[in-house]
Amino acid sequence: MSGEETTKAEPKERDERSKAVERGEAAIPGEAAKAGRSLAWVFEIPVFYGLMFALQKAAFPEHPGFRDISPNPYWLGVLLFGLRYGLGAGLFSGAASAGLLIYGTYSSGEGFRLEDNDFYFQPGLFMLVGIALGFVADRWEHSRAAFRRRIEDMAGRVRGLQNQIHLQQKAMRAVEQQVVSQMSSVVTLYHGSQELGTLDRSALFPAMLDFFTQALQATKTAIYVRQGAQWGLLSEHGWEGPEDYPRAVAGGVGIIGKAASERRVMSLRDLLVAEDNDTPAVGAKSDAIMAAPLMDPSGEVAAVFAVQAMPFLRFNSASVNLLTLLAEWGGQSIAKAIEVEELKNRSLLDEDYGVHSASYFQNRLRQEFSRSRRYALPLSVLLVAIGLDEVPEARRADALRVLARLLKETTRDIDIVSRTPHDEAPFGVVLATATVDQARLVAERMRADLSKLEYPGKVRVGVGTFRHTMENPEDIVEQARAELR
Repeated sequence: MSGEETTKAEPKERDERSKAVERGEAAIPGEAAKAGRSLAWVFEIPVFYGLMFALQKAAFPEHPGFRDISPNPYWLGVLLFGLRYGLGAGLFSGAASAGLLIYGTYSSGEGFRLEDNDFYFQPGLFMLVGIALGFVADRWEHSRAAFRRRIEDMAGRVRGLQNQIHLQQKAMRAVEQQVVSQMSSVVTLYHGSQELGTLDRSALFPAMLDFFTQALQATKTAIYVRQGAQWGLLSEHGWEGPEDYPRAVAGGVGIIGKAASERRVMSLRDLLVAEDNDTPAVGAKSDAIMAAPLMDPSGEVAAVFAVQAMPFLRFNSASVNLLTLLAEWGGQSIAKAIEVEELKNRSLLDEDYGVHSASYFQNRLRQEFSRSRRYALPLSVLLVAIGLDEVPEARRADALRVLARLLKETTRDIDIVSRTPHDEAPFGVVLATATVDQARLVAERMRADLSKLEYPGKVRVGVGTFRHTMENPEDIVEQARAELR
């Protein structure tokens, strides 16, 4: 099956899984186990009430059906089976409790009680509570299934978008290789396309710098990004020692500034043949010999790629055309990275590390903060920073996954382990109803577990806790960040 057919098939599969869940079939993780035990109450309820009946005969013979014992032990069956198995089990257990109470009263020779309407209050209450608890349990299970479906659908959309991106990149490479075949080797194009395929925006500009430099066979290049009203140097290639090339360029000034302000590729030729008297004169050394803007999806200039030096015979109209093509390619890569980044921010889970997303961390922190202020409940936050300078770059992602898994195993089920929006602390934990002392115990337990694993990076944990004087949840986060400094 081709990649395009796979992409089209994924939404159909997700729809089929969603419909299967609505029909009660096990279409998502955890539903198979639920379907396998859903009828267990048919056997468990008779066994339970048989044992309760025997217990009553042996230990409480003077209280048929536990009639005068408060609370009636039959409530245990109503609560357990109704909450665990849902409406059917709740109705069955309520009916069994009511029947045994009536039977016990009748068999004890006190059948006259059955003629009193007030006697049926407790049997009726068994039935009503069993039905109510079963209904609530079914609704809760349905909500959990819907929540899991939404998570799966979001993950499927991310995978589908990534597949579409890869398909478009493959098609783009097939067409563009014909244009640039005389300008660059196949090996250069292959490695460049792999680098521009990254969905991480922070790694995209360095990848563009390397690829564009190789494709143009330039010797000195740089990428500038906006810094207020100027364009500041982000990264350079081939500069040796102190250079006369500027580290900041004003908008509209020089080749770099004009490429950004006019949003098109500029070269020395454009300045030399310009008829505009306001065009600055080109001195002995210009800020670049050609430059191209890299556009974002909104049509704004995200960065400027500049070529400061290249072999004389390579500086021709073909190189300018190639730079135009590369700039368009880079703009498309920026658009795809931003689109995937926005989609991941809306997601509840971070697929890379198996924890909640940074946006979910912020939303839940706001909810727990409001709850703590309203009900005077304790609340703490852990921020986890890790130093991986001594860890090889190829192993850093694995090291972060190990840390994420350890955090989930160290904390409680109700605690929220998430990515955070803070660069210095990739992971955070929202500890609901936890005091500062309890939060520090969790941090110490985590450090002890890491020392047993001989974890390669140095881990620091910052603790923030709720105080009634705080006005917003960021105060707790800032308190934890302060401990990391």
